[in-house]
Amino acid sequence: MVACTCIVVGLVAGALSHLARSTYLATFLEANLLVVLIALMAINTTTVSVILTKMREIADAHPEVDFASTRRSMRAATLEQLVLIVVAAILLAAKGSPWLLAHVPHAAFVITSLLIAVFAYALQVLFDTAKAVYVILDHGQ
Repeated sequence: MVACTCIVVGLVAGALSHLARSTYLATFLEANLLVVLIALMAINTTTVSVILTKMREIADAHPEVDFASTRRSMRAATLEQLVLIVVAAILLAAKGSPWLLAHVPHAAFVITSLLIAVFAYALQVLFDTAKAVYVILDHGQ
């Protein structure tokens, strides 16, 4: 569901950029998306390690609490981030292909929209991690 929402966001943002004749977002993502995704993954990995440490403290104090599904979700989020990096690299390679751009109608628009969708998805993963921090912080109160 999140992926579909991000694709719609990407298409809308891509269409608005195209209508405004703005190349800013496409140029920014082409130059920086992989670096941004890797940085977000580093931030999330560090944050998740802090959250897992706190979860261990809570589980030690309250053995009845089971964080198994939470740990699985965090592992899945890490995998999602790796997949986003690979997808972004493939899309950027496709965007750099003169043959593809010349032979596939609207290829640049579609690829740019998908790059925006990848960026939006990465931000959603970051937001989910941030929510987990607040849940942990609220637990102590």
